[in-house]
Amino acid sequence: MQITAKAERREDGWLVNVAELDNFTMTVSRLDKATEKIKQIAAELRNEATCDILVKIEAVMPGIICDIEAAQHKMREAARLQEEASNEIRDVVARMRESDLTMRDIAVLLGVSPQRVAQLCPNS
Repeated sequence: MQITAKAERREDGWLVNVAELDNFTMTVSRLDKATEKIKQIAAELRNEATCDILVKIEAVMPGIICDIEAAQHKMREAARLQEEASNEIRDVVARMRESDLTMRDIAVLLGVSPQRVAQLCPNS
């Protein structure tokens, strides 16, 4: 079971509202405390085990949330590009080895250590 809670930053902490739990509202100093409390209340109201309850906190912080989402998107894209680059460099190293280049020559051409070339080689 997933429950969504809206959290708004206040001077004294966070005001958290859970519409799915009869508009339950509380103020907490930290969001992790809200998560545990929401699980306890949901378990009682819905007769569910707390380990079966997933609480998703959505912060109401205009501007900042958009920046977080943009940064997370860039991080996912960077990870995807890193994986793509790793696959391509392994392919290049394999083709260089098939052309009978030595590990040391490949290292010089790639600007890495011979040990790194060995890591990139298939079947090494």
